[in-house]
Amino acid sequence: MDYKKYILPHIWNLKPYSSARDEFKGSDGIFLDANENPMGSGLEENYNRYPDPLQWQIKGQLAQIKNCSEDEIFLGNGSDEAIDLLIRMTCTTDASSIIVCPPTYGMYEVSAAINNVPLTKVNLTSEYQLNTDAILKAIDSTTRLIFICSPNNPTGNLMNREDIYKILDSFQTGFVVIDEAYIDFSNEPSFIQELDKFPQLIVLQTLSKAYGLASLRLGMAFANPTIIKLFNKIKPPYNIGGATQKLVQKALNSSHFVTESIQQLKINKE
Repeated sequence: MDYKKYILPHIWNLKPYSSARDEFKGSDGIFLDANENPMGSGLEENYNRYPDPLQWQIKGQLAQIKNCSEDEIFLGNGSDEAIDLLIRMTCTTDASSIIVCPPTYGMYEVSAAINNVPLTKVNLTSEYQLNTDAILKAIDSTTRLIFICSPNNPTGNLMNREDIYKILDSFQTGFVVIDEAYIDFSNEPSFIQELDKFPQLIVLQTLSKAYGLASLRLGMAFANPTIIKLFNKIKPPYNIGGATQKLVQKALNSSHFVTESIQQLKINKE
């Protein structure tokens, strides 16, 4: 896939903000260009140093958990940041459009409206499944993003996997975004394992649900490393704070809690 064709030229050519910490993967360095307060924070833990802008320690943990490469992971201030950045890197008001499938997560439509990008709605079927033929018919030369929520919010069901494959096989002039916020409660495998097969695929996940970390605002996007580099180009320099990074690292080591939490929530649901 020639990504350059489907990314806005000014984003593709953008020279991002950078600092010495961007190139540093350790945690003990002091960078004089940052003008950090050397006196500390006045708290039990010091937060006077800027955090790792690329969150390498968390990405290393996630790469093992999700069975992917660190270079295929973007971390955002919630999945909503990834949704917004995707629209900003691919869409313009007069030459782009987005497809969503209601009833679905509301932030796709809100983010499109904020960015003044036209939205096409293709409703789910009466069984709350993708209307695949209607989606493929709705695709035109302006379509840049198709958002699919599976398991779906708010209906809770998984989309038929074969329907998603059909869309991925047919749509190669933009990106298919599969939102897997609730995948930890499913017995189906994640589409993360399909990234090598489908270069236009982007998978969203979150630590808000199964991990119980909604207050920390940590969302994830998984994609080809070229797309991840573009995410990192246009995100705010320090979009994940140091306190959040420390707590998330601890939480990712608590697999027993996540397993027990998922099991109990499934029992409660039944």
